[in-house]
Amino acid sequence: MSYASFVEVGFIQRTHGIKGELQVAWNDTLNLTQENIESVFVEIDGIPIPFFINALRQKTEESSIVKFDDVDDIQSADDLVGHKLMLPSDLIPEDDDIELKDLVGYTVTSTSGQTIGLIENYEEFNLNSIYYIKTPEGKEVIIPATDDLIVEFDVDTKTLLMEIPEGLLDL
Repeated sequence: MSYASFVEVGFIQRTHGIKGELQVAWNDTLNLTQENIESVFVEIDGIPIPFFINALRQKTEESSIVKFDDVDDIQSADDLVGHKLMLPSDLIPEDDDIELKDLVGYTVTSTSGQTIGLIENYEEFNLNSIYYIKTPEGKEVIIPATDDLIVEFDVDTKTLLMEIPEGLLDL
C-alpha cells in the first residue's frame, strides 16, 4: 500500500490522564466510531505506523479520548502528541452526504468542457458560499459554491462538473 493511498482523519491534541489515553481531534467530515474503525495509522517521521484502538469514547462533537494498545503510560502517550492520524482511503466509511466544503481540492470543469481550475479554498458568508479557484494560467477566480451549479462530481478522480453562468469568469 503506497503512502499516497492514506487520508488524514485527525490529529492527536494532547494526553488525557496518566494511563496512556490521548485526546484526538477528528476531521469533521468523517463519522468515525469504535464500531467502524479498529486501528489507525500515526504518521511518525513521515511514515504511517499502525496502532490498534483499545478504547474510544466521544468527548465533544469534534474530539474523542482514544486508548491505543501498547501505549500504557503518559510518557508513551506524550511521544504521540501532535502527530497526524491516517487511514487507508479504502477504509474510510462511506458518507453519501458530501458537503460543499468537502470539494476543496477538486478540479472544476464547465459543462462546455473548459477546465476552470483547482478549488483552493471555500468560504461561507451569511447567505452565500464561494469557491476560490486557481486557473491553469495561475489566476484566481471566485465562483459561487452552490448545489444549483453542480452538475456532477467524482470522488475517485476529484473532479467537479459545474454549470458556470456566462460571463462569470470574465469578471
